[in-house]
Amino acid sequence: MNTHEYSSRPRLFVVISSLVLLTLLLAACGGGGSVTPTPGKTATLQTSCPPKGTARAAVLTPLALGNQNTVVYAESQPPLFNPTSVTLKRYTISTRTTTDIVTLPNTNIYEAQISADGQWVLLHTNVSNQPAMQLVRIDGQMLQTLYCSGDLAGMQWSPDNKYVAFVDSGTPGSDLSTSTFNLLTVATGAIQTKPHDSNHLLYIPLAWLDNTHLYVWTGVLPGEGSQKLSLLDITTGTSKQILSHPDHCFDATHSIDGTQLFTSLASQCGLGETSVQGGPSIIQVQPAMGGPAKTIYSTPTEAITALRVASSTTLLLINRNINTDTSHNGLWKMNTDGTGLTRLFSDVTNEEIRFNIFNQYPWSNVSRDGTFYSITVINPNGPNRLLLGAMNGGAPVTFASGKEENVEFYVVGWTAM
Repeated sequence: MNTHEYSSRPRLFVVISSLVLLTLLLAACGGGGSVTPTPGKTATLQTSCPPKGTARAAVLTPLALGNQNTVVYAESQPPLFNPTSVTLKRYTISTRTTTDIVTLPNTNIYEAQISADGQWVLLHTNVSNQPAMQLVRIDGQMLQTLYCSGDLAGMQWSPDNKYVAFVDSGTPGSDLSTSTFNLLTVATGAIQTKPHDSNHLLYIPLAWLDNTHLYVWTGVLPGEGSQKLSLLDITTGTSKQILSHPDHCFDATHSIDGTQLFTSLASQCGLGETSVQGGPSIIQVQPAMGGPAKTIYSTPTEAITALRVASSTTLLLINRNINTDTSHNGLWKMNTDGTGLTRLFSDVTNEEIRFNIFNQYPWSNVSRDGTFYSITVINPNGPNRLLLGAMNGGAPVTFASGKEENVEFYVVGWTAM
């Protein structure tokens, strides 16, 4: 694995990022009451960790946003495995200005995502040497700590801001037998937890389909079976398998209207820098809640390793051949019916491009008005850098980079200021 793949993240996050190293629990969470966060409610913001096993209610005082396309990203300072600080920043395209949102000392940002309303950033950091779930408003105000634990990962915030789903092992460095699937009610701080059951698999949150349905990976150990994607209904605690695939390069993303699920499958794929990645690959579409799949695109030679929905009519995909022809590597777009394949960015030799690995909402990779995209470029011989480009084509530009090898940059998502 590339040493720049956010190597300073806690062990559990690295494991979950692979999505294929897990065998554990069937997590079924009861519905619970739906409570709407109260804008502007009076409360004391606290950045210290709450008592073990408890969480705090979030204070969501709203902020009026503007209409200028703004990309949010994180920059951590070396050393790589023990950063001296990490800064959450925003870059406004129209003014070409960068603004610090918040700087956190002696930690990194291991996961981050922007809320559906564009006003908040949910963070996985460290507080008092404990993995912590924190929240900060996009203007840098309202920093607060909601939850701390031994090892948490896989955070996914529902589109109505009501719930955060995540996985927690409870103890730093512990094995996965202690892991639990958790659902935090943001307005109250209540947590529903389902512990490991040796007869079931661990649910790894992937993406919310809507306010009550969550796509989850049910991974297994390599060589013991296929990787499965299921849909969990949080109101009933029940789930159903949507699809399964034995290969590592298997990605899924749903349409903006929530009616379709798109998947990409690369047949020659594996983990690690020396693994083969090549064709054939296919992109399929099926009903979002399960049903027959139809192939909309196929290639005998290319390795489609990642797929994202960019708009109601457009998909983004990454082609990354390793030990075969690399001349087509890079970022591509196509119509949601499989037509109109167009290259947006070409990989440089030995570099790797990545989408936002923390979240799959369209605003994680594409501006709110759909005109720009942002990607991370990983350079094994130097610092990574962040690019933004126009969805209608043209050369992308670098908007964040560093001179030191161990400075890390990664895109968090898009808002408007």
